Amino acid sequence: MSQNDDSVVIELAQSPSPRSPPAPRLPGYPSFAHFISQDGDAAIYRRYESLSARNLLYLQSELHELEGQLEALDAEDANDRHVDDQGSHKIARLWHHYARADNARAVRHRELQGRIRAKIKEYHEALVLESRVLALSAPTPRSLDMFKRWYLHYPGPVLWGRDQDLFRNEQDLVALAPVETDRLNIFLQKYLGWFLKENRETSGHEDLFYFPSRRVHRVGAVISIFLSAVLLIGAIVCLVNIDPKNTNFRIGMIVLFTCLFAAVVGLLTNARRAEIFASTAAYAAVLCVFMNNNT
Repeated sequence: MSQNDDSVVIELAQSPSPRSPPAPRLPGYPSFAHFISQDGDAAIYRRYESLSARNLLYLQSELHELEGQLEALDAEDANDRHVDDQGSHKIARLWHHYARADNARAVRHRELQGRIRAKIKEYHEALVLESRVLALSAPTPRSLDMFKRWYLHYPGPVLWGRDQDLFRNEQDLVALAPVETDRLNIFLQKYLGWFLKENRETSGHEDLFYFPSRRVHRVGAVISIFLSAVLLIGAIVCLVNIDPKNTNFRIGMIVLFTCLFAAVVGLLTNARRAEIFASTAAYAAVLCVFMNNNT
């Protein structure tokens, strides 16, 4: 019995299942959600910086008011000569007395502290969330252009009412999955993306297309390897063919190739200034060593 079951499972796994047609979607939130789910670059949302800042300001003022009430209550306890000194000292020093005493002052302290505890928790959570939101990256110009073209021409705005202008303020937008890439890959995506595209549903937009990032990275890697080899081998070939006695000309060639190397690293990669200086110095050192050994 178990053998027959296994054979059935194998046959079912080997037999191709027909691909079901895509489910129809109404224009609006259903189509919008599907569009975002198709590509991580399209996960672009509002940050609502002004509303977040106002919310923090309100919470801050509420806490400041509660702080003032607590300070006034402490000052009242300290300055009131008719208060029971023994009870006041116990409330100020003994936790169980503070938590269980049933006199009016202890109750007022507990109620106020409870309001402060709830409000400061809300305030700190809002601060942490706001810091995380502020750390999110803005969408790249290419992703934002694609996103807004689809949103505004599908046909017409996808959402109606006030939401037609939902993404008008570009400074208030964040990308949840920004693509970390260098300038060379950005150039390939912008000008050669059409040649790397794959056949995927674009919701009727013929001017939009998808291309996997791995293809862009592969092409970028090939170009980077080629440029690195040309800059190194080309410099060596030039130095070999120059008369060793013509030192000034050989130094000039080293300066030229070093500048070309620094330009390639600085313009086509995301290298920081320190990394550009270090790699350029290493490249120039290699050429200088070769020139000295070839004299």
